[in-house]
Amino acid sequence: MGADRGALLPMAVRAVAALALAAVACGPAAAQDPLRGKAAELYRQALQTGRSGADAARLKATLRPTSDGRSFFLVQHTERIPSRWIVSLHGAGRPARGFATDDAVVWQPHLENRPVGLVCLQWWLGTGDASRDFLAPMEIYREVDLLLRELKVAPQAVMLHGFSRGATNTYAVAALDHGRGRRYFALVVASSGGVALDYPPNQALLRGEFGADPLRGTRWVTAAGARDPEAERDGVAGMRRTADWLRRQGASVVESIEDPAFGHGALHLNARNVARVLDLFLQ
Repeated sequence: MGADRGALLPMAVRAVAALALAAVACGPAAAQDPLRGKAAELYRQALQTGRSGADAARLKATLRPTSDGRSFFLVQHTERIPSRWIVSLHGAGRPARGFATDDAVVWQPHLENRPVGLVCLQWWLGTGDASRDFLAPMEIYREVDLLLRELKVAPQAVMLHGFSRGATNTYAVAALDHGRGRRYFALVVASSGGVALDYPPNQALLRGEFGADPLRGTRWVTAAGARDPEAERDGVAGMRRTADWLRRQGASVVESIEDPAFGHGALHLNARNVARVLDLFLQ
C-alpha cells in the first residue's frame, strides 16, 4: 500500500466535550447529530493534528458517526438535496496518518460551483499501521451503503474517489458495490494509488468472493504525476499497470490523467485535472 497510502475523562464529561467540539467546529447541523466516544476523539484528533484543522473546522458540513461508533463521515453540500455525490477515501502516510477533514478541505474549492455533494469517510482509525487500524473494504462499503441509503442516493449517482492508500482500497470497494451491492458508483477515480495484487481484499476479489467478474462494466479514471517518487507503484508506470489490470477485469478506463508537472497527488494539485474528472462524472 502507498507511501501516502495519508488522563481518561468520565463518560459524561467526554460526551459534553464531544458535543461542544462538534457544535463549534461545524455549527448547528453538527450539533444536532454530535459525535460521541471514539468517533468524537478521532474527529478532535483530526482537527488538532491534521494538515488543515483550522480550515476543516470552518467547513459548513455535517458530521455523521459510523454505525459502530469508531469513526465518522464528513458530509458537505450546497444544494438541499444533491442528485450527484462524491464518496472520497483520504490518503494515509506510512507510518499511517490521514484524515477525512483534510480530504474535505482539498475538495472544497473544486466543488463550490458544482451541483454535487461530498462524503469523506475517516477510514484510518487514528492509531497504528496494522490492518486493524483501518476500516477494511467490506467495512468501508457497509458504512458508505448505510449512509447513502439514509441520504436516499440513487444507484449510478456517485463517484468513488480514493487518494494514494485510499486508492488502493477503491478496487475492492468498487467490486463489492458492483458485484454484491447497490451499484452506486457511476465512476471510480484512483489517484496515485496502484492496485496491489498481494492485498488480501484484492485477492478475495480475484477469487470471486465479491461476485463473478465484479469489476466488469465499471468505469474508471486513473491519475498519476510524472514526478511521483514511487513511480512503479503510484506514478505513471504504476497507474498504467493498474489501468491494464482493470481492463483485464472487464472494466473501462475512460481517462488516464498523467500530469508531467506534479508528483504524488497530481490530480488535485492541478485544478484542470479535477475539472476534467468532474466533467466526466457530471456530463
